[in-house]
Amino acid sequence: MSFSLFKKLFCFGLALWLLVLPTPKAIATPLDPCLLREESFGFTIDDYAIEHQEWAILDIAVDFRYVDQPTAQRKNYINLVPIAAEIDRFLKAYPNETDYWEIVNRHLTELIFANHPQMSALKIKIDIAKGSKAEPYARHSVVSLTRDQGCPLTP
Repeated sequence: MSFSLFKKLFCFGLALWLLVLPTPKAIATPLDPCLLREESFGFTIDDYAIEHQEWAILDIAVDFRYVDQPTAQRKNYINLVPIAAEIDRFLKAYPNETDYWEIVNRHLTELIFANHPQMSALKIKIDIAKGSKAEPYARHSVVSLTRDQGCPLTP
C-alpha cells in the first residue's frame, strides 16, 4: 500500500470517527438587552459664565441614553432647550457658594435625571476653565447616573 493511499484512508477514517462523536449542543450565551439597541443624545453649553466661588467659565456637556422604546414616537424624546434652561435656572439659583463643583454637579445631575423619566442614564461633565477662582488648573467634574434596571451609557 502506498503512503498516499494510506494517508487517504487515514483521513477518511478520521472523518468518519469525527462524524460519530457526539457533538456538544450550542452553548447559549444570553445577550445583554442593553446591547441590542441604544439611543443616546448629547449637547454642550459652552463658555457659560457664572459667579460661584468667584467668577468661573464652564463648558457643560450633557449626554443621556433613552429608555428603550419599541417604536420612535415624538412623545418619548426630549427637547434639549428646556433642559438647557433648567441647567441655567439651577446654576443661577444655586444656594451654597462654598460647595465644590463636584457637589454642584451631583445636585444638578440628580435634578435633571429626576425630571426626565425618558432617560435610562445621564452623564453631565462640567469643565471649569483654568484661572477660574484664581486657580492655575483647568478642572472638571463628571457625574453619571443609571436607573435601576436601566441601561448605562456606553463609552
